[in-house]
Amino acid sequence: MREKLITLETFRKKVAEHSDSFLVTEQAQKMYCTLLPQGLRVVKTPKEVVFPEWEEVYRFSFQDRSWKLTETAGNDSTLRFLFLLPCEAKAVVEVLDGNFLKKDYVDKNYWQRRKNLRLVILGCSTMPETCFCSLVGGSPLWRDKESIFVFPFQERLYVENDDLALFEEGKRIDAEQRKALMFAEEELKAKLPPSLPPDFPQKLYAHFEETIWKELTWRCINCGACTFLCPTCYCFDLSVDGRLQGLALKTWDSCMFPKFTLHASSHNPRPTGKERVRQRVMHKFSYLPLREGYYGCVGCGICREICPVNWDIREVVERMAKHIGYSIRTCQEHLSS
Repeated sequence: MREKLITLETFRKKVAEHSDSFLVTEQAQKMYCTLLPQGLRVVKTPKEVVFPEWEEVYRFSFQDRSWKLTETAGNDSTLRFLFLLPCEAKAVVEVLDGNFLKKDYVDKNYWQRRKNLRLVILGCSTMPETCFCSLVGGSPLWRDKESIFVFPFQERLYVENDDLALFEEGKRIDAEQRKALMFAEEELKAKLPPSLPPDFPQKLYAHFEETIWKELTWRCINCGACTFLCPTCYCFDLSVDGRLQGLALKTWDSCMFPKFTLHASSHNPRPTGKERVRQRVMHKFSYLPLREGYYGCVGCGICREICPVNWDIREVVERMAKHIGYSIRTCQEHLSS
């Protein structure tokens, strides 16, 4: 692991010099507006970069009494760098990569975009009120070995894994600085609420039929905004435009919409908001961790921020945990103590 300290001026200068190659998420831009130079392209979530709202999948035509299909493959090989927060990076590395880059199937277009994207994680020095990353195994300083990590430290920036010398060589970190950095990390982690119990996904699964779900879900209006802005939601629809020739489009979809599970027979296994919201919670906090080993939620809190009725998935999970029988303190109780 390569580590170094660079000055704020060096960081801003290098980013400004290559601003065409840099993107930044809205959340990262909001937290580091004084650090990042103006003019960077801002995206709502990292999902928008690797899994766009819509894309052409293939074109088709009927010629000489047979169908001809041509896959639409992206050919942009430009290397880009995305500034994002630790929770957003965890969403890409764990959830989106886990879904689109499986051992038995790789989404070619996703892979094309992903291999040309380098994540630059900006560690969080503070924790906004709506965040709950530690509840789902994350941290304000979460990073992975493939991504560049940047964190404000002693009026400079601590940088890890900059193997491309993106921000120049910088100064090597000494023993005293390493000790101070580890202390700062431990101090920050000590303030965070603990993770959900390891057997929570299994026990939540066993409470699928509980009547409490009606009380927990009635306020949600199923607008779908939370799923579209969620960095981990990856549901999509395929639609065809044309009859004897045309194209197929892949577009974002949402399990909050009534037609999402509507069968051709007119039967709908999730006919009301209660079933749809329960599905969203169960998928993120039970089905996915039981099947893949990680939560489908990274605790970024953006769904809480943009919800028009202040429905809070964190509160639902914590209330279900208490209903199941865990003796836990809620994030709000922990942070206010």
